[in-house]
Amino acid sequence: MSALDYNEETGRYEFDTAVMSGSISAEGNYHGVWELMDKATGLQVIHPSFSALNLFRLFAVHQGLDQPRLMDRTVSSDESGVAITWAPSEGHQGELTARYELAGDSCIDLSVSVESKGTYEGYELFLSNYFDKSFRPHIYLYGARYGRESSDPELVVPMVNDVFRGTVIVFPRDPHSARRCVDGRWNRSEWGAPTVQMCPVRYYEYPIAFLTDPGNRVGIVLMSLPEDCYGISTRYHVDDEADRMTDYSAFDFSLFGDDMVPGSRRTVKMRLAVTSVDEALAQPLACYEAFKEKFGSAI
Repeated sequence: MSALDYNEETGRYEFDTAVMSGSISAEGNYHGVWELMDKATGLQVIHPSFSALNLFRLFAVHQGLDQPRLMDRTVSSDESGVAITWAPSEGHQGELTARYELAGDSCIDLSVSVESKGTYEGYELFLSNYFDKSFRPHIYLYGARYGRESSDPELVVPMVNDVFRGTVIVFPRDPHSARRCVDGRWNRSEWGAPTVQMCPVRYYEYPIAFLTDPGNRVGIVLMSLPEDCYGISTRYHVDDEADRMTDYSAFDFSLFGDDMVPGSRRTVKMRLAVTSVDEALAQPLACYEAFKEKFGSAI
């Protein structure tokens, strides 16, 4: 495993391992994993205009708090990681710290900590990940549903559907979590933020999502823990380019979800992993099991 190496010309922290190479940016709107190449295929998987593990928006019930993309920050680093700290702002009464670390040759771990100085119901960090539009999204959904005998998890590719066309579809953890994306927070446009119609659908089975290239050679796996992630949203996949919602593929993770009071402290975990995939697409779930074994899970 290589260390992060700061490049003064680009202002990014570069890495080069046996499995992947790329860079992490701590500055600008699209901080996070800026470039990511799978060495086995030579594919650059991140959309060239955006990033992955990007802290986009902060919310509470019927509140759009602020956007870390636009907030002032300080940056610190060492050989294994880089940390970004956002001080309390006019819109967000709390200190926020994100630390990116290499985890072996194929993973990047992200820890996000918040120390609240305000009172927030249903506090949320909406964390975004943008990939090349050719990559196909996959997610495991809760198996038990009306009219179906089997309760085994279902691995699905979210496809375009006229029922939710033009919306962002959300896979919540549970009924309580399903309320969050429609409680008014996405109708608020403070700090120049966009308003979006979010559409909650079926519950996720595991808090992981992954994308594969058109040849199903490489998988890009995003994962959290059930207690840290209360919802996953995506842009649906299309066969006809005219149906495409955006010019990228994306998964967003809704993190935290609990109420905050002054003095509340909480940390959540995310991981981005690069893996080969076979016909059964078994490797992403194995990546999640390794992540869960390392960090533990209460659910």
